[in-house]
Amino acid sequence: MRRGMAAQAAALLGGLALVPLSTGGSGGTYPLQVRVSWLGTSAPCGSTYRPTVMCYGHPGNALPVPGLGYVSQSYVYPVESEPGPACPAGFHVLGYPARLIVRDKGEISLSVGPAEGCLQGPPSDTVLGPTQPFTITGGTGVYAGASGSGVVRRTAISRQRNGHGAATDIWEGTLVVPNLELDLQPPSIARAVAKVVRAPRKVKSVVVRYQLAATDNVDGPVPVACQPRSGSRFKVGRRTVVRCSATDKSANTTQASFTVTVTRGR
Repeated sequence: MRRGMAAQAAALLGGLALVPLSTGGSGGTYPLQVRVSWLGTSAPCGSTYRPTVMCYGHPGNALPVPGLGYVSQSYVYPVESEPGPACPAGFHVLGYPARLIVRDKGEISLSVGPAEGCLQGPPSDTVLGPTQPFTITGGTGVYAGASGSGVVRRTAISRQRNGHGAATDIWEGTLVVPNLELDLQPPSIARAVAKVVRAPRKVKSVVVRYQLAATDNVDGPVPVACQPRSGSRFKVGRRTVVRCSATDKSANTTQASFTVTVTRGR
């Protein structure tokens, strides 16, 4: 079993954030922390809930969680709107099934329990921000047989003009998967070496090409992305730093850089 701790900085892309999976556990047991920002959408409740229940989708697109992979979430958020003696002017947030979907690896299934207490809409909007317990009920792919538990809580809560909510879900708990071995090692990048290019007389820039290679201990060859890209034009008389990165299927990323210097030919 590999041991260690994935990078602790959150990855921010496309309005979503995922905090890397902490991998300090052993024997297939790992602390889990996944952070996903969402914008609510109307969703059908189906026959599972009564007509007094309103439902909202809280989707989140796939983003990297180092050590786990590219994770997205999917669930429908049910709110009971019928007033009653225990909640004359508020709402109850019911339980629901949810999924954490890891690209190319499988899914983690969760059962989220109902929120406690009577919740309110605007202006306090506690209906958008309850903390709810969850139980991991299984999984598919490499997460077959998954179990565990924890809580999902919300932060950065707001209302949108269309009346739907927006917030960030923070899934925290314990993930247990028999015989799971997380890939914590990033790829290695080769051929990131400095280049000196001589430009013909009277030209102001030249096209420079380079070809780097990256290899991962689990996934084998993986793509390398560089900026500026190979085939870009570089100005004569300048020394430019090219920054490259490679990421494996478990969202482990490594970086490398080299310089391109363009001089005037004789």
